[in-house]
Amino acid sequence: MWHIKPLTAADLGALEALLHANPLRLSTLPAVRDQLAERIAAAEQGFAGLDGEATLLFGLRDHEDSLLGVAGIQPYAGGDEPFYSYRIDELVHASRHLGINQRQSVLYLSHELTGLTSLCSFSLTPSLRDSQAFELLSRSRLLYIASHRHAFADELVVEIQGIWDNEGQSEFWKNVGELFFGLDFITADHQCALHGKTVIAELLPPYPIYQTLLSAAAQQAIARHHPGAERTVRWLEHEGLYKTRFVDPFDAGPTYRGRVDDLASLQSLCSVTSVQQGQPTRSTPLLLAQGTGSDFVCRLVQGDLQADSLITDTDLTDTRPGLVLPLETH
Repeated sequence: MWHIKPLTAADLGALEALLHANPLRLSTLPAVRDQLAERIAAAEQGFAGLDGEATLLFGLRDHEDSLLGVAGIQPYAGGDEPFYSYRIDELVHASRHLGINQRQSVLYLSHELTGLTSLCSFSLTPSLRDSQAFELLSRSRLLYIASHRHAFADELVVEIQGIWDNEGQSEFWKNVGELFFGLDFITADHQCALHGKTVIAELLPPYPIYQTLLSAAAQQAIARHHPGAERTVRWLEHEGLYKTRFVDPFDAGPTYRGRVDDLASLQSLCSVTSVQQGQPTRSTPLLLAQGTGSDFVCRLVQGDLQADSLITDTDLTDTRPGLVLPLETH
């Protein structure tokens, strides 16, 4: 049975292997053993309520407790540092004498999204991306937020991977960041993951960047998501998040945003006071979240809601109250 639990130090080796096997590199979770150990330790402190700024890391596991996926929540984007993005905007250039009036698309360096709750660090075994495991790993984070509503912001933000070539390089980065960093995309992304996004403010210009001065390929990459993120985008849009004017400063991938309390999953949640083993009248797939903090667990079960109880034929020993979400695939 697939289930979600917080990562612990015992998951270090499995997490490193999982990240190395994923074709989509995670800038928020570098596959460097020492760094991963620090991230897991910080997450454990966060689950224990000792660090409200740590990124919380959740692991997808099978019936043998093997790690099949990871996903994160940053309670307040940026933590104690600004959370940088480029904001797509327009400037008007006009000459009354020449009769010319032009609108130019520009990119402004912004930290407007700092402090919103961020969903991040999603990595799933490729063979499971089209299964219900994707829904469990994605949406279990929303159930955790609902169970600990006081610990998160009112709005959610999600950065999506942008367009990379077959070698993992970004045409947008070649035209913008590489000119100021002197580093290729992979190296710069890795360094930012290790040292934080303050390096962006230190090295990128604070002035608007005119899109017309970029190559055609770089312009076309702005606000476009990587093909491998298609299902994530469909899920976010189903939840009610919308595509913003903000893009990632490294690969120009799109950023989605929405109000937490308006999300489709939170609107569909039911509280149950008991979980009972039995033969349900109508068995449907459900997500069942129980426990708080480091004791949180979210399972994919088959069952039926009856009043304030869940009747399930899934073999469960945990009968604690919890939150139940009917599972829909997108």
